[in-house]
Amino acid sequence: AEAVVAAGAVLPLTLLLTWGAGAAKKQAASALGALAAASKANRDAVVEAEAVPPLLSLLQVDKAAADGSAAAIEAASALATLLSGDEPLQAAVVAEDGLAAIAALLRDGAAKAAGEALLGAFGACFGPAIAKARR
Repeated sequence: AEAVVAAGAVLPLTLLLTWGAGAAKKQAASALGALAAASKANRDAVVEAEAVPPLLSLLQVDKAAADGSAAAIEAASALATLLSGDEPLQAAVVAEDGLAAIAALLRDGAAKAAGEALLGAFGACFGPAIAKARR
């Protein structure tokens, strides 16, 4: 994983989150999540590439697509990895109204478990905001 990051793959993967076709977005989210899970240095590289905003955008389930929830589920998994234990990043997501996007997952049957897992990545200090998003 470190070799992939060192080769400069994080930025192109991040760009695919915005500009790629449906399947490419899903695969890019999955790859970024796997890279971030491999080490703190990789996680930092993904955050520095500004992958969080397009990952949040992918949380909106595309009901028209055949696998509409697939990209949202992969994005939620990647975000959970990025947000886990990083309270400043969690605060930035809350400040950007990211909980609204996460709450949308909770209303989608196929993606509900991914939304719950993503909310679980937030620290206890965000309990009131999480409760509001779950309503």
